[in-house]
Amino acid sequence: MRVPVEWLNEYVETGGSVEELADKLTMAGLEVEEISSMESEEVSHAGGMPDAVDSRVMLTKVTPNRGDWLSLIGVAREVAAFTKSPVKIPQPEASGVPPSSASEIKITIKDPDLCDRYVGVVVRNVTVKDSPAWMKNRLIRAGMRPINNIVDITNYVMLEMGQPLHAFDYSLLEGKEIIVRRANAGEKLTTLDGEERELGSDMLVIADKNRAVGLAGIMGGFDSEVKPDTKNILIESAHFNPVSIRRTSKKLGIVTESSYRFERSVDIGTADMVAKRAAELMRDLADGEIAEGLVDLYPAKDNIFKVTVRPERVNAMLDTSLSAQEMVSFLEVYQIPATLEDEDIVVTVPTFRPDIRLEADVIEEIARAYGYESIGSTLPPAPFQGKDSDMGLFVQEMRRTLMSSGMQEVLTHSLIDHNSIRIAGQENSIFVRNQLSWETAGMRTMIAPNLLRVIVRNQANGIRDMSIYEIGKVYRWLEKDKAVTEWLSVAGAMVGNQWSNSWNLDKEAMAADFYLIKGVVENIFDRLKISGVRFERTEHPMLHPTRAAKITAGNAEIGIIGEVAPEVINELDIKGRPYIFELSVEKLKSLVPEKIVYEHLPKFPALYRHIAAVVKRDVPYGDIRRAVIEAGGAILEDVSLLDVYVGPHVSEDEQSLTLSIVFRSKERTLKDEEINAVLEKIKDNLASEFKAIFRG
Repeated sequence: MRVPVEWLNEYVETGGSVEELADKLTMAGLEVEEISSMESEEVSHAGGMPDAVDSRVMLTKVTPNRGDWLSLIGVAREVAAFTKSPVKIPQPEASGVPPSSASEIKITIKDPDLCDRYVGVVVRNVTVKDSPAWMKNRLIRAGMRPINNIVDITNYVMLEMGQPLHAFDYSLLEGKEIIVRRANAGEKLTTLDGEERELGSDMLVIADKNRAVGLAGIMGGFDSEVKPDTKNILIESAHFNPVSIRRTSKKLGIVTESSYRFERSVDIGTADMVAKRAAELMRDLADGEIAEGLVDLYPAKDNIFKVTVRPERVNAMLDTSLSAQEMVSFLEVYQIPATLEDEDIVVTVPTFRPDIRLEADVIEEIARAYGYESIGSTLPPAPFQGKDSDMGLFVQEMRRTLMSSGMQEVLTHSLIDHNSIRIAGQENSIFVRNQLSWETAGMRTMIAPNLLRVIVRNQANGIRDMSIYEIGKVYRWLEKDKAVTEWLSVAGAMVGNQWSNSWNLDKEAMAADFYLIKGVVENIFDRLKISGVRFERTEHPMLHPTRAAKITAGNAEIGIIGEVAPEVINELDIKGRPYIFELSVEKLKSLVPEKIVYEHLPKFPALYRHIAAVVKRDVPYGDIRRAVIEAGGAILEDVSLLDVYVGPHVSEDEQSLTLSIVFRSKERTLKDEEINAVLEKIKDNLASEFKAIFRG
């Protein structure tokens, strides 16, 4: 807001220099961003001679919760707090606009939830002309363009008192009636800017007997505006719901000085005084006659909001040792009434401070009056040393594991586009109603599609070889709970060469493949000491139909892994064959053993045996390995796959798996007889379960 210093001095003695004033206001929370000076011809004149007025203007930055700072009187209250001088608020004559049952205007509020006070007063026989020079110059310095004396008076009083006003041409109101109501669906109104606007049923309008004549709190109607030949004026001074004004302003794309103030809430308690102030100025500057019968509809007049404050809480939050009486005195500095009741302070919130609703709000006012610079900067005592949460430490361990596997961390957005949602599978997706762009259609249900987008962007810049990961939140809709759930997920992606380029290495051997990214996932399980992990064939819309697996441990499905589907590669235009994995961090953490038991290095030697089992090609190696472990008993230490053979001497629908089996006892050296007996048991188990035939 632009605050002319000369105008401000009319309401309070500022004292000192403008620079000192600006510094004190800034320290109190009302930031002064700039001090400027207007051109000399814009300074008011009297009797043809220049007045010696201060032409400087302070540009203030008003926070959204302090609508009272959008007025000269509101700023004057702040100045009075540190200059200890009284605020001179203009007081219209009480008899100037007497209420009467014989009012010249009938007013009805049909929607009190959107309008909780409406004041109307009629001024007759006005002369529409230019405003006096002093008013024009004050409006110009405040950043407003003078129009005529009637419109200028409404703007002048708005800048002075903070209450937006509107002047209707009284003779153009059909039925001499004002109805405050919601607009009818599809109702149209031509506003003062000449634009015809279609209204919604959630918008508040000011109407006469037959039609809407103004958009409440935002802009008046073209059909009832003040013209050069206007003689009779209806002054509107009202209080509208801030949320309703903000919603309507945004939907219609209209931002005015009036809507800007109503969105931040204005002083409901002074609507009648402001209407009288405007009426008296129209009497003095437009030769008007104030009609009897001021109408003031104020259904919530008796609503008084109070806040109870604990003095010990104030001192605890501010690290002060103020007495309760001192706190009351500090509140009175800002014209906030407070009394001591027992051991508490009871604050009666003034109508010009609707932002005060909690004990913390009152404490902030005490802090401002006490002076932020006077509050100590000691740190609060901590009974224990801070540390990261268990989940935070767990995530850090995963980061170390992935980075040690050669992967680089990336960060992507939680909002994703429609294609990424489709690629991940649209089941349980959450879409944004009012998306800002095509790229922010909904919340991500997987991180992996984002990693593929990262690969595409980097390949467009000439980076073709990547190994990346991300740990972040994903979101899904739970239909049974009718709620959104979120959890941590870790995902990785690989594409291209994963080793340093060398002239003597096979490029295909250096490229990312399923087993390389599977090794990264297995590194995670090894580092976290999670056992019993299985990789089982599965299907997923994002993955290759025959090169995809789900990862399970115990009875829990942890995630997926595999090669990206060809259609996804083509759609995203990815160069090469990318591989991805994605795991639930919470499920991983739940599988970590509570205790890790240390084992000594083995004292007794291991014995190795190889067997070649011929089984059907559709038999997964994971099932073979499980059957070997089940039959191996306590002396079986490990089993691994050495070779897979298909070709001559093996049927077309069969494969030969060469297994390396390690035997060891913790108590003694094993004998060949023991091992041979276990080997026979393993073969019997494989033969009975998979009809395995053994070669060699």
